[in-house]
Amino acid sequence: RMAASAEGPSLRTVVCGLSLPSCVFNSSNPFATALEDLQALDASAAGAVATRTACPGFVHDEATMKWASPDGANTINCLGYSPLSFEYYTGCLPKLSGAKPCWLSISGSAEEVGAMVREAAALAPSLPGGLAVEINLSCPNIAGKPPLAYDFDALRDYLGTVFAAGPPPPTLAVGVKTTPYFYDAQYTGAAAVLNGCPHLSFVTAINTVGNGLYVDVATEAPLLAPSCYGGLGGAAVHAIALGNVRRLRALLRPSIAVIGCGGVDSGEAAFRHLLCGASAVMVASALLHEGVGVFARVEAELRGIMASKGYSAVADFQGKLREPAAPQQRAAAPCAGL
Repeated sequence: RMAASAEGPSLRTVVCGLSLPSCVFNSSNPFATALEDLQALDASAAGAVATRTACPGFVHDEATMKWASPDGANTINCLGYSPLSFEYYTGCLPKLSGAKPCWLSISGSAEEVGAMVREAAALAPSLPGGLAVEINLSCPNIAGKPPLAYDFDALRDYLGTVFAAGPPPPTLAVGVKTTPYFYDAQYTGAAAVLNGCPHLSFVTAINTVGNGLYVDVATEAPLLAPSCYGGLGGAAVHAIALGNVRRLRALLRPSIAVIGCGGVDSGEAAFRHLLCGASAVMVASALLHEGVGVFARVEAELRGIMASKGYSAVADFQGKLREPAAPQQRAAAPCAGL
């Protein structure tokens, strides 16, 4: 194991060729919308800065698209994508410090996403910290458009169109954000498509769990009224996220990094994601509750856990979950009377 630095165990990590000063950063969420949000994230202890998802033609409705925290730990939202454009974010990123990588979240038709990837490729060399593009395949809140990440034939065609003009340059990492998967056939189906696309560098698992419903007892109405259903995030989805990280890490080719997202509200939660095979972890609900100070707290807790176990670097334990041995089957006893 590497020797720990003076400040304790190192949280540095490398994700698809990008060097992060910390393995903890934000996911695409409402607190990554405007330039002021991105600057606050840049100035925080977060290891990278991720934007909210930009999607051409998306119209934000303030009256119906909202988020709420019913218990101070979990969140539910029916927000959809950013009200700001892809061009807005490509204009914001050069205004940041350049001390850490940027994650540019996008969605749209395959042709639109392909064009945005090519524009991001032109921008990437000017960003000292590096640039990754995350294609959001998994928002559960878009009416009439179920998450593409559940339709594997359509997903294969979509990725083929996105990269029809050729692979991204080495200066740009491109990955996808997936839905939560629940069944073996979903994991193997998704992995087959993702492994079959040679241009993908990472997978973020997971987005929120769709069609959640919280009821306000006082009003006897949905908490998100006038909407009803929304994507659930926070501690309630942590175990689902860990399962997705572990299964996808086992099924995807080694060159595809897995980024864990779901219930990262403490150093322990971050440690679990990393132990299950994540190269880095993203924070969403805890950021909404706590603000950008959450990164320093989670990182301090994670360092404390690592120090207590004698780990000096993330690589010392990343992906090394101690899975139980398969139980041995006992020989069947002979039936009496035979």
